[in-house]
Amino acid sequence: MNIDYFNDKHALTIPWVESPFFYDLLDNSDLSQQDKKIATKYHEDGYLVVDLGIDDKFIDALIADVRHFVSVDDANRQVEYEYNDGPRPFQLWKKSDYVRELTLNTNITSTLKMLYGRKAFPFSTINFLKGTEQPLHSDTIHFHSIPQLWMVGVWIAFEDMDESNGTLRVVPGSHKWGTYDYNTLNFEHPDSIEDGYTKNYTKYEHFVRSLIKCKKATEMPVRIKKGQALIWASNLLHGGIPIKDSNRTRKSQAIHYFFKGCQKYYSPMFSSPFTGEYASKWCTADNNIETYTKNGEVKIFDKILKKEIK
Repeated sequence: MNIDYFNDKHALTIPWVESPFFYDLLDNSDLSQQDKKIATKYHEDGYLVVDLGIDDKFIDALIADVRHFVSVDDANRQVEYEYNDGPRPFQLWKKSDYVRELTLNTNITSTLKMLYGRKAFPFSTINFLKGTEQPLHSDTIHFHSIPQLWMVGVWIAFEDMDESNGTLRVVPGSHKWGTYDYNTLNFEHPDSIEDGYTKNYTKYEHFVRSLIKCKKATEMPVRIKKGQALIWASNLLHGGIPIKDSNRTRKSQAIHYFFKGCQKYYSPMFSSPFTGEYASKWCTADNNIETYTKNGEVKIFDKILKKEIK
């Protein structure tokens, strides 16, 4: 029996919005004209902007929580590392109801369900008060799934974003360039967090710059308004632009989502699929080697978020 690649969104293991048969699948779908336009933009460029319908009162309360947890005493300070003297609290959803509620925003989850045809679930939050100027990278170096490409990033603006406060930048269409991780790039497998994020990661950033030059591609800043969200495909190159006005803040929240139905969720930087070794989907200074397991076993997600995806 022949497989109908032109009508069956599930014929391939990758998301239909990433399929080489996308336009046929789109034409044969029952999506509205507006959703077809959104899906086409995402397929071609690898990102889109959506309004979340959140009000200023909610945003102010969330920011107050962030400021509190980055300023309390050392024992309870929820910061793992900083960029440009700006704290970046990770996994603040464990302490802030507002941060956690935002991960479940229906405008985000419904858009992801339309684009991917599966239910998405959040597994990571990062909050920002200042811009990071982070070099261009793909999230597939940090998070990945089997089958591949079932992961997205979402960045929510708590104030208007532009070049002066270090908004994000993207390379449109770069999500179609292929997936590269330490194994693909023939990098030495890191033995520690330090190796993963210094020696090897510097080489990875050099590769990304070389790839952009090879493709003759152009990066562009993302200008979005307060209460809007940028959604990007897992393999899209993105980062922070240089901050022009150091007095300005860049209050925002990043959320990463996986999708139900995958065999594994893991961190490629610390994994070796060729030998069957998979690290947990998240690696930190306190959670890396212990979660680095063999035989395909991957640490389960935090219970609070897991409960929300049933």
